[in-house]
Amino acid sequence: MTIPSPHPFHLLVKPVGSKCNLDCHYCYYLRKEERYQPGATMQMSEAMLETYVQQYIAAQPKHITFVDFSWQGGEPALRGLEFYEKAVELQRKYARPGMTVTNTFQSNGTLINERWAQFFKKNNFLIGLSIDGDELNHNNGRPDSKGNESYSRVLRGLELLKKHGVQFNTLTVVHNDNAHLGKQTYQKLKELGSSVIQFQPCVEHPLDQRGEKDWSLTPHQWGHFLCDVFDEWRKEDVGKVYVQFFENTLGILAGQPSQMCFHAETCGQQMMLEHDGSLYSCDHYSYEDHNVGDIDAVDLGAVASSQTQVNFGTNKWRSLPKQCRECHFRPMCNGGCPKERTAMTADLEPGLNHLCMGYKKFFLHSMPYFAAMLEALKQGHPASVYPMFVQRVS
Repeated sequence: MTIPSPHPFHLLVKPVGSKCNLDCHYCYYLRKEERYQPGATMQMSEAMLETYVQQYIAAQPKHITFVDFSWQGGEPALRGLEFYEKAVELQRKYARPGMTVTNTFQSNGTLINERWAQFFKKNNFLIGLSIDGDELNHNNGRPDSKGNESYSRVLRGLELLKKHGVQFNTLTVVHNDNAHLGKQTYQKLKELGSSVIQFQPCVEHPLDQRGEKDWSLTPHQWGHFLCDVFDEWRKEDVGKVYVQFFENTLGILAGQPSQMCFHAETCGQQMMLEHDGSLYSCDHYSYEDHNVGDIDAVDLGAVASSQTQVNFGTNKWRSLPKQCRECHFRPMCNGGCPKERTAMTADLEPGLNHLCMGYKKFFLHSMPYFAAMLEALKQGHPASVYPMFVQRVS
């Protein structure tokens, strides 16, 4: 019997591990295939799927009436549509009375056809589509496994999602080859119909890097990209287009907790399950020293609330350098993801986020406008009327 965790937690699942039909040059997960024997199928069994669905629901606190299943890869569509039809069936079987179950599916979109799109719509899946803006930008970093372009197939999948009215958002990786294209990339994503946009900064880790080229952003590049996108967004899209990092920053300024684990004070509520049942403290820390058990052999609720997992999450705050703790922008940043804390502070203390100066550049640039948006909200107006308050707070 699964013991409920005292706090809600999220479990991201890799039903085909790192297997993918694309060969994105900067992907931090593709090298995980090296853990397994050559030719391994790397497919989650239906028996393990049932164990996962049953445990994940049962391990949530008893008062929880909402649970989200998140499918990632690699490319999760490689597991086949029938697998997800079975998943939905099992979710209905094990859901508590009155519980709302949702599914999010992060995909490169190339395998989406009519059947997939119809299934997503029927079962209210939210699709995260990985796309890096325009054709040249996208194909530069996201070729398929044979080295061919993938953009046309991504657009085909996107058009099918739109045709069937499937909810989607876009995820764009920002790296040192496209950081100068902030305005252009944002405009292209809007043109494609994306109204919910995530920008993921690329900071490569030595254990993940797959080639001689390091795709990591410089702090200046990240700050420049964010400022360019922000200036384009604030012109006429406030309240119309949801850019995750911007909305998260405004929410924090309004007194809400961070909705992005990168910028929360602590973490540890975002665990990961591999196709073979191995559990990890975090998707970004899927290394052996962060393996916390096997779903067939442990109680998921006990693992989620274990001292090991608690320590993993609270260490984010405990390891924050003095310079960060005293920074005016600490509440909006909180040192970022610990995996990206590879720089030294001015006092030569380790643990500064590699992109720190980029974040500072953005906050200094955007804060007068965020303050105006906050003032508009305080006075009962939508944030979009912020220009009325800019002079008052700048």
